[in-house]
Amino acid sequence: MTGTLVQALSYTMLAVVAAMVGGIVAVYRAPGPQMESNVQHFAAGVVIAAVAAELLPDVHDRAPLVVVLGFAVGVATMLGVHRLSKVIEQRDVGGEFAGAAGLLITVGIDMIIDGVLIGVTFLAEAATGVLIAVALAIEVLFLGVAGVVALPNGVGTLKKLAVPAAFGLLLTVGVTVGVLSLDGVTGAPIAVILAFGSAALLYLVTEELLVKAQTVPETPTSTTLFFIGFLAIFLLDMLH
Repeated sequence: MTGTLVQALSYTMLAVVAAMVGGIVAVYRAPGPQMESNVQHFAAGVVIAAVAAELLPDVHDRAPLVVVLGFAVGVATMLGVHRLSKVIEQRDVGGEFAGAAGLLITVGIDMIIDGVLIGVTFLAEAATGVLIAVALAIEVLFLGVAGVVALPNGVGTLKKLAVPAAFGLLLTVGVTVGVLSLDGVTGAPIAVILAFGSAALLYLVTEELLVKAQTVPETPTSTTLFFIGFLAIFLLDMLH
């Protein structure tokens, strides 16, 4: 168990560093809308490839009812998180931070879920865990940027950088909880979690990354980056 936890946390550090890099970039040189769209397209391709190449094959031969349960819970959870963010914004929770509160809480919950998923995939198969960790590191890079950009202009640099740092901390907490609580567990519980993770990541791509990417006109570059991201992870899986 200790070896698996250390391995999972070591690869999770890629995402932790990516979050900080994204935060630092956003503090000193926030990307424009087109660059954000390009990054979102690339991240979407990466995440879909990770789901298609690693998670879905692992749940393909499981009992159909177990897979349906995992997917249903995953979709319901993500819809609930989305609804929570809207309620927070509508009720003006957080005063001047109300506009960012919904996003920050949503991303925080997503970080815990992603961390648990990384932990579970390392328990199931280390190679799968590596690819999921790499894919999520690219996602977290963008989320680090988004978290800082969402804050009011008057917030100091240290407080801004505390946001991606918190994302990284929550991710590592999720990994630790996932490995320690599910070590030795097999069968249906793992299948449910993998199906849950697949649904959560597909929701992230279709309802978050690609929706936000469409705030600017689609370009050949952004579309190409989606397929480059997909192909990069798919080839990495083939060569691993």
